[in-house]
Amino acid sequence: MVVAGSWTRTEVGGVHYVRHAVRTRWFTENDDLRSALREALPPLEPGDTVVLSEKATVFLTGRAVPVDELRPSRLALLLAGLVRPRPGSRGLSVPEKMQYVVRTTGGARILAAALAGAVTRPLRIRGVFYRVAGPVARDIDGGRPPYEHLVLPPFTVSDAQALCAELETFLGAGVAIVDLNDYGGSIRAVSARSLPADVLFAALSGNPLGQRASSTPFGIVRRDDDGGSVAGGSAAGERSSQQLGRVSQH
Repeated sequence: MVVAGSWTRTEVGGVHYVRHAVRTRWFTENDDLRSALREALPPLEPGDTVVLSEKATVFLTGRAVPVDELRPSRLALLLAGLVRPRPGSRGLSVPEKMQYVVRTTGGARILAAALAGAVTRPLRIRGVFYRVAGPVARDIDGGRPPYEHLVLPPFTVSDAQALCAELETFLGAGVAIVDLNDYGGSIRAVSARSLPADVLFAALSGNPLGQRASSTPFGIVRRDDDGGSVAGGSAAGERSSQQLGRVSQH
C-alpha cells in the first residue's frame, strides 16, 4: 500500500526510481492548474518527472462538462442501463456520461461497440465494447462526489502533449499526464524532458497516486542512482521490480 506523502522505491529494467504521491486539498472550480501545482509541489530536482492525474488536470483546466448540459437521449438511457460497472465505479451506467460519449463518438459507433460486446461476452472476451467505442468511452470520468455535477472527458493526445510542453516550461521539469487506476491505465502524453512513456508506465505500476479518496492528484518520479535517502528521509513502501511493458498511449 502506498502512503500519500511518502516516497516509494521501484525498479524498471535494472534502474531504480523513487515515486512521491503529493497530497493536496480538494480543489474547487475557483482553482487553476498552475496555481495548484505551485501550491502543492515540493522543490523539484533536475531529471524529475511531474506526474499529473488526467482527471484532476481536466478539472483544473476548465475542461469539465456540467451534467446539466448533457440531457440523455433514448439511446444513451438504453445503453447506460446495459452497462455492468466495476466494483466502486459507476462507469458509463451514468446516463449523462453515456450521452457525452454518444454525442462525441457517434451513435452508430457506440451501437456497434455494444453489439460487439454482447456477442463476445458469452465467450468471456473482456473489454471489446471499449476497444470498439474508443478512448472517450473508456476514459471518461466524473459523476461522483464531490464532483457529481461534472463529467470529466479525457484529453486528446494532441491537447495533452501541448499542455505537457507548456507545463514543462512552467515547472522546469518533465511533465506527464496519466490516467491510472487499480486495474491499469495509460500514459496520455509526456513532455520532452519527461521519462519515456514506457519507462514511466512501468515505474507507476501499482497506481502510486492512489484513487480519488487519496487526494493525491500529482506525483513525482525520480531516478535513484545511489539508492539512498530522498529529501532527508529514506524511501519507504514496497520494493518492486518491473520490466518494460506495453504502454497504452491514446
